[in-house]
Amino acid sequence: MKKYLIISFLLSTIHLGFSQVDLAERELLLNTKLEALRAAKNDDDIETLNLDFKNEMLSFLKLEGAFTYPISKLKTIALLDSPDKLVRIINWNLEYSDMSYSYCGFVMRWDEDKEELKITELIDKVDPYTVKPTGVIDAKNWYGALYYKIIPIEYNGKIEYTLLGWDGGTTGSNFKIIDVLTFSGNNVKFGSPVFIKKKEVLKRVVFEYSDKSSMSLKYEDKYGRIVFDHLSPESPTLAGVYSFYVPDFSYDAFLWENESWVLNEDVITLNDEEVNKNQTNFVVNEKTGEIKKKKGKDGWINPADPNRKNDIGHVARLPEVNTLNEDNNTDKPKKKHLRRDRRDPNNLSITTGKYKKKKRRKNKP
Repeated sequence: MKKYLIISFLLSTIHLGFSQVDLAERELLLNTKLEALRAAKNDDDIETLNLDFKNEMLSFLKLEGAFTYPISKLKTIALLDSPDKLVRIINWNLEYSDMSYSYCGFVMRWDEDKEELKITELIDKVDPYTVKPTGVIDAKNWYGALYYKIIPIEYNGKIEYTLLGWDGGTTGSNFKIIDVLTFSGNNVKFGSPVFIKKKEVLKRVVFEYSDKSSMSLKYEDKYGRIVFDHLSPESPTLAGVYSFYVPDFSYDAFLWENESWVLNEDVITLNDEEVNKNQTNFVVNEKTGEIKKKKGKDGWINPADPNRKNDIGHVARLPEVNTLNEDNNTDKPKKKHLRRDRRDPNNLSITTGKYKKKKRRKNKP
């Protein structure tokens, strides 16, 4: 019996070793194909090489051990693992000669009940010059984005995943997106009615801003909130033309309360002194879509400009420590008292007459 156990252990160790070697070799092959894709000189080559890379990626993800394999060679793809280790998202962007973008990706989910891995391809179907969808969509009608943060939440007794993403958009605008990833059987869905913006209930939040500026959108785990730059037009005459919206040095946040992300305006962003001494964040390059490491900075910027007369006064509120797993008793009305307004509150149309609409390239099937 003892000899049998030793032999079984040795065989499993040898099998694991061969599996890891195979994954490492396949990752090198993937990296070679990715480098060829990034070096493509024209749009036809981009689409052909991307199809080759995407097929190779799918084959790689189906290999035993790929779900937990620490992919490190592929520098220009976004890789996200959920904190509960049940979801992995792999996605990347394509930039064409006319500066338009397209996105590809896969969602991997470990089904604990059936003890099996499910892989779903994300298919970018939304033209960058049209309004982002406001309802629930499936993986075959994805709007396309690069995700850089995943946050598990509990809604109606089920675990869902809040996503923070970036979209290069158009030659005039960029987008930041807060969305929710859900699962229904074998189906992957995006959008959930968990965002409360004053009296409106939204299924996702989309920010459009000038291509010439950068917008901060990050999650603060200590306070259980998503903090972001407040956007304003460069001048009052440009109100509603979102390709001319830029950060105004004030900040808003969505705070997790009563199973909802509730909008809080004019908040103060704080850095944890201990955490931020050596903190490194993963951020998306606004121009190229490349994922890079960035060290955090201490300090706080006052949104009020003392040198400007009649500057807008911001009544900033300090955050209270909060977590996604704690019940929060607040004076805010419960979600059930709020009427759902299904109109698009963001009014994110960017048809300003300045930019000519360009046909979105579709990935080859």
